Amino acid sequence: MSSMKQQRSSEKLSRKSKQTTDFSKVGGLANHIKILRDTIIVPLLHNNVYSHFNIKTPRGILFYGPPGTGKTLVAGALATELNKEGFGKVSFYQRKGADVLDKWVGESEKKLRTLFENASKNRPSIIFFDELDGLAPIRSVKNDHVHCSIVTTLLALMDGLDSVPGVIVIGATNRIESVDPALRRPGRFDRELYFPLPSTEARKEILQVHMQTWRHRPSNQFISELAEMTTGFCGSDLQALCAEALLCAMKRQHPNIQKCLLGARVKIEAGEIRIDDSDFINARKNLIPSSHKMGIRMRKLSPVITPLLQKQLDMILSRVNMLWPHFSMQFYKYLIGSERYVGRVVLVGSNLQGLNAHLVPAILQNYEHLPATFLDAATLQHRSLVANFCKNLPSILVIPRVDDLWSFLDANEQTYIASLLEEVHAGLPILIIATYEEELPLMLQNFFYNNTTVVINIENPSDHEVEEFFIPLFFGDSPHSLSTILSGCKQSCKRKSNETLETLNKGKGPRYVTSSKVYKLKPSGKITKSRSNIALKKTLRLSPDKDLIRCPSKHFDELRAVNTESLCTLCGTTEKKKRLSLILTDLLQRSIRYFSRRRSPHEHTSSHRSISLLQNYGDSSDIDKQKIYSLWRRTVMKTAKDMPLAHLEVLYDTISACISIHKDDFQNLVKNLDDTLLEIEATK
Repeated sequence: MSSMKQQRSSEKLSRKSKQTTDFSKVGGLANHIKILRDTIIVPLLHNNVYSHFNIKTPRGILFYGPPGTGKTLVAGALATELNKEGFGKVSFYQRKGADVLDKWVGESEKKLRTLFENASKNRPSIIFFDELDGLAPIRSVKNDHVHCSIVTTLLALMDGLDSVPGVIVIGATNRIESVDPALRRPGRFDRELYFPLPSTEARKEILQVHMQTWRHRPSNQFISELAEMTTGFCGSDLQALCAEALLCAMKRQHPNIQKCLLGARVKIEAGEIRIDDSDFINARKNLIPSSHKMGIRMRKLSPVITPLLQKQLDMILSRVNMLWPHFSMQFYKYLIGSERYVGRVVLVGSNLQGLNAHLVPAILQNYEHLPATFLDAATLQHRSLVANFCKNLPSILVIPRVDDLWSFLDANEQTYIASLLEEVHAGLPILIIATYEEELPLMLQNFFYNNTTVVINIENPSDHEVEEFFIPLFFGDSPHSLSTILSGCKQSCKRKSNETLETLNKGKGPRYVTSSKVYKLKPSGKITKSRSNIALKKTLRLSPDKDLIRCPSKHFDELRAVNTESLCTLCGTTEKKKRLSLILTDLLQRSIRYFSRRRSPHEHTSSHRSISLLQNYGDSSDIDKQKIYSLWRRTVMKTAKDMPLAHLEVLYDTISACISIHKDDFQNLVKNLDDTLLEIEATK
């Protein structure tokens, strides 16, 4: 009973600890937490120092970034941290745009004034405005009088906080370009913090935070692998992943859980649930990252494409980091106006080479801590989005297919873009990436070519890259590779042979085994007990290669002495037994060739993958392995010769589809694949 009480008390404590969120329960945002301590907590703790120097303490901070990256979570954790620092109970007021807006004239402004008055009375306090862009949009002719009045009231109230220490205003938005610029200055929102999508290490920390109270936690190695698998997941996506993994574990351990929907009650003990690695993998398949839903165009190279583009991606990143290393450093301290920071990159190539579909998103993924703006036909319809890219510093501006875009625009829009780029002076930390296929527009050549610019020509994959690209289809470990299908067919034949052997072994007497049949010798005085026949009976074995009888090398001399006559004598004189003797002779000679073949001493020690494949498959005595190797070499050296990346992807999918259709018959698969390659080569 005492143990049960202790367990219940510990559960109550854990529930209370879960209700309060502090910085220890925030993962992957260590730099943001440090900035918040320096900007908010330290000035409040040492307000006398600031007053001695007649300096106003910071009053506001603005969070911006994609949804689900922890903006609301960090704001709530800040209130808990202030409680720990000895400020007493910190009042936390959370409002959204819809909570403040009212249909009656003047009511919205009244709600704002009441909110600030209550926060001033209950100091220390935090006012958190979520979705600030809906409450304080940019004042322009398009906005009605109500929004303009609300923005003006909010500006006046935040200015009045100078005489009211202990009140902090935090705003959060995922559309910072839509927030009125008057709010984005020191004295109102003193600091702006960008919340990017979490990196691999940050995703690992977030997963560890969610699993820190679990009794059976996954291993650190699997958590690292899971962090690699969840590229593009934000913090809320990772929380949903853990919840989905729990549901998968419950369904796996309690298959009757669906009966709850029919009215039956199934009791599940929480301590008995153990979430395995397979549950996370199944949960990953059920979720779509929020970044993919929002159309954020940054992602890693897929494992299939990596052999073709990884070398060129590394070359681009190395050149950018060599000239402008500050872009790869998060929270780099910029002296804007005093140093040269702007970077210009021009990538020359077509989408057939994977430039805009693969390379540009992979480059942005490596600079995921920087907000990226695309200048294309879709964003030009909203000029305010494009015009504000230089206000969010540091940032990245991407102009994809600028030659195609230029032919689509009229003269006024072309002049607008050219003037917009000319306003980007060298002191702004902006990385500009432009791509084109044929020729850079004349109006932009002055901006790119007469300044420090990295110009890189994208090339088609090399022969070695194409070899690595097609290796998984022919020699991979996946169920849809030729080598796996071949080994599966051989294992199936071996099982059938073993079943036949076990069935016939129930009788008595010596037996002779071939790859597909077992022949039982009937005791008879006609069988010659010669030395060679006895050696043959002792040394013939069932081979794991199904169509090959392997023999110990010490019996080579005896086996060579066996001729067709001795086999005929052994098996009889009928036509059927003569045919059997020829089969055995052929198998015998093949077994001798197998054991007499010399293996290369570097076959298992070579570091080059293609060389090991050449020795394991190209020099193999197995005819089927030689077929796989020949098809691979033909695909690389002839069918895929001089193909761009997009055509290589089509060829890869064609071979994969052919393998999936004919995977049950290896010989038919090889024939159809050979015909497919021949047809593709004829159309080149």
